[in-house]
Amino acid sequence: MNIGIIGLGFMGGSLAKSLSKLEEVNKIVAYDLDLNSLIKAKDDGVISDYTNSIDNNFSNLDIVFLCTPVKFVKFYAEKLEKIVKEDCIITDIGSTKKEVLEDVKNLNINFIGGHPMIGSERSGYETSIDYLFENSFYILTQKDSKQQITILKDLIKNIGAIPVIIDETKHDYITAVISHVPHVVAAALVNLVRSLDDKNETMKMLAAGGFKDTTRIASSDPIMWQHICITNKEEISQILDILIKNLQSFKNTLDQSDKDAIFNYFSDAKTYRDSFITKKINGQILPYLNVKIRDESGSIAKTISLIADKNISIKNIGIVNNREQNDGVLNIVFATYEDLNKASDILKENNYDITKSE
Repeated sequence: MNIGIIGLGFMGGSLAKSLSKLEEVNKIVAYDLDLNSLIKAKDDGVISDYTNSIDNNFSNLDIVFLCTPVKFVKFYAEKLEKIVKEDCIITDIGSTKKEVLEDVKNLNINFIGGHPMIGSERSGYETSIDYLFENSFYILTQKDSKQQITILKDLIKNIGAIPVIIDETKHDYITAVISHVPHVVAAALVNLVRSLDDKNETMKMLAAGGFKDTTRIASSDPIMWQHICITNKEEISQILDILIKNLQSFKNTLDQSDKDAIFNYFSDAKTYRDSFITKKINGQILPYLNVKIRDESGSIAKTISLIADKNISIKNIGIVNNREQNDGVLNIVFATYEDLNKASDILKENNYDITKSE
């Protein structure tokens, strides 16, 4: 199988690294505006060849991944339409699907919408990871050939991801709720501090813990999020209206000093949030860390053994499949912050990439 990748940044680079390990992949051709990234990927043995133009290098490929901001998908799809072979599959990795599918519906190409549920503030090929997609959900949206979507599903499974088929309208509504609006809110909180801070930046200096954890995703690529908001504006606007009404309702409750309603507001949220991944004992939220690990035999056992050998108590472990706002693959819950910090130090000493709760 011959693969093309347009856009060799963090996501495209990680995809290239993952695909390069598969026996069925014979060749990977990459395009990017950054020549240094292409040369580095070629030197790493990740790609077979590269080009800085959409040309005949893409003429004999089986699948082409468009790893660009969503507003550029149509532009590159139109260029590829004149070059790729008849049965070539073209797919993207964008966070919105309805407008993308509408943009390409009149092109004479085999297009399958794709969206790996993975996110990071990282950017650039140099930050890419060869196991990024392992144990992550990978959404596909397509209305045509079942045979072609099966080919793409099988390839996605082979890089360790979990393919999920979802209608594009439902997809965009879901992602507006669980991904896009949270990014807008995170950016709003950061901009709130920026606008209210004093000239000595006292708020910025003191912002830590919950604030940093809540707003971490505000460090994501602004161009990517500009494109996402434009292409999913109706759904995002609809959810923002609901959120604004929710906040206004809470403000009214606060202004009225309704103690019961205020308690229920936070209690209901806590109960539902705690049900996502069990991280509590006797009603208390426990500290946890997320660890990047490879999906290979013994990797979890090795990771846990490093911690257990130091007599650190682990209360719960789990695999995180939706990682759009979470870098880690393995979630480990501890009884105390002391245990969390000890485990964090041990894993860092062994060159693990981790994030931990504050």
